[in-house]
Amino acid sequence: MCGMMTKEEYNDIPVFYCKNCLSLAVVSIESYENVDFCKECGSTNIDRIGIREWEKLYYKKYGHKYVDNN
Repeated sequence: MCGMMTKEEYNDIPVFYCKNCLSLAVVSIESYENVDFCKECGSTNIDRIGIREWEKLYYKKYGHKYVDNN
């Protein structure tokens, strides 16, 4: 398994998310001094978080797991 990440290691990588709608669809525009915005709602209130913590925020806001919705 040389060079491959375990599922646990992969899940430890922080994700960028929209603090407004919790979308993971974050777009970065480097030509505008690294401006990040949400593709879903247009917010620029972007942050980084571990995926497990994001899942907890998503459940608290929407009342179901993201994977159950898709």
